[in-house]
Amino acid sequence: MIPYIIKSYRGGISDESDKGITGAYKFGYGIDIHGVDDVLTGKQAMATILSSAAGVFGTGYAATTHTGIINFFVPASDGTTYCFGSTGSVFARSGDGTWNFVYNDENGAIKGACEWQLDTGVNYLWWATNTSIARKELAGVDIAPDTGTARWTDVAMDYWKLLDPADYHTMRGASGRMMIANGNFLASIDYAGNLDIAALNIRPGNLIKTLEERDDYVVLGSFRQDNSEEGHIWSWIVTALNWIQKKRIPVKGVNSMIDTELLLLQGGEDGELFYSDFVNAIPLHAIPGGGRTTPSGVSIENDLAVFGIYGGTYPGIWSYGRRRKNRPMALNYDYRLAQTVAGNAITTVGAVAMVNGELLASWGTAADYGVDSVSSTTKATALYEGLEFSGGRPYLKKNFDTIVVNMAPLSAGCSISAKFKLEKDTSWKYGVLGDGSTTFSVTDATEAIFNTGWPGNTYEVGLELNPSGNTSPQILSISSYLGDKGYEF
Repeated sequence: MIPYIIKSYRGGISDESDKGITGAYKFGYGIDIHGVDDVLTGKQAMATILSSAAGVFGTGYAATTHTGIINFFVPASDGTTYCFGSTGSVFARSGDGTWNFVYNDENGAIKGACEWQLDTGVNYLWWATNTSIARKELAGVDIAPDTGTARWTDVAMDYWKLLDPADYHTMRGASGRMMIANGNFLASIDYAGNLDIAALNIRPGNLIKTLEERDDYVVLGSFRQDNSEEGHIWSWIVTALNWIQKKRIPVKGVNSMIDTELLLLQGGEDGELFYSDFVNAIPLHAIPGGGRTTPSGVSIENDLAVFGIYGGTYPGIWSYGRRRKNRPMALNYDYRLAQTVAGNAITTVGAVAMVNGELLASWGTAADYGVDSVSSTTKATALYEGLEFSGGRPYLKKNFDTIVVNMAPLSAGCSISAKFKLEKDTSWKYGVLGDGSTTFSVTDATEAIFNTGWPGNTYEVGLELNPSGNTSPQILSISSYLGDKGYEF
């Protein structure tokens, strides 16, 4: 019998159905492709740590209704993560994981937030609503744990009321100032606390959405007011009278940017990822099923750029990059949100941030809002679906007889299922074990044999990995055995 063997998984999700770099696959989720060993195994699961359905911020405290999505996380110098919401609410999450509702801005949706220190040595939280900039001294007048009534009393809610109305007032420290997206202007606050409402003009018709710092420069990502199929990135330094570099990106606006090994951009609504150095604009990949990010929906986890994707078929946390020089750049669907796993449709992923080694992501559904974090105690159910295989002869029917899975000794409680499909069918068939079942769960076993016995021109093999607690199966190879004879008809 002729084997078709898969024994590498580092290539990530391919941008083609039947070919890719070594270790590429057609689709999958929850797979750890960046580990020390090139094996197929599951990543950690996501767990909900805040939800409006629960309505309780901190054990033992009164219920507080969470009525909007969190747009921005600000991990502050005082050890607290401040969370700014779409209805004006501000929440504080302490280092021990306790949530408090600390303030409500009556101006409504918060469209940008940042921490910035002035030359007095005082740190402030700054945030922007539609036309106003507010600030709060850290720590200033603190509050008791949330009783449902205790709130900050030292906020300057309308510290400046000079911003132009805009959907995005993204804030970022860069080039020695705190930068603020302000329509087609870039506003800034300097070290002395002076506001320049129009420090840079990128010309009417271009609207700033996202900001990033690179070396001494601030990099801006914009979209067109007329919704045309183009966005731009711009670079500027505070000593320059005008923008220094400008590059067109051929998508409907730049949604977010993150500077890792490469300056990566997510643009448009089809999940497209770009790299640009202001000379080239290279389309790297696209999220299967499309989608987009918010300006704050990007971060870095374990050297990799991570994107909070929503609005497509597969919402959740995706990554792009590599962790070592000799490994390939790879796209991976790292984390499904807990609501997705539970069968609920995610409508928005708001903010993504790494806080003290913990990845946080805010989300919204049609009926609920909340925050997930990566669990340290639970592995995720993982799915692997291989590339389409025809053996180089798609015109020839072949008998696909068995799937043999070799693995590290299977831990107690873990299980695997093998599946396959032929001729690009829309549904999968499960391989059958000798006892007639489709799930293999023999403790300490190192091999499982699934019977298939179907002929076809084109074949795809998949594997489902079911964990037990914080342990996931570790698959070494997947071998599909073909009959010796093929035939045409």
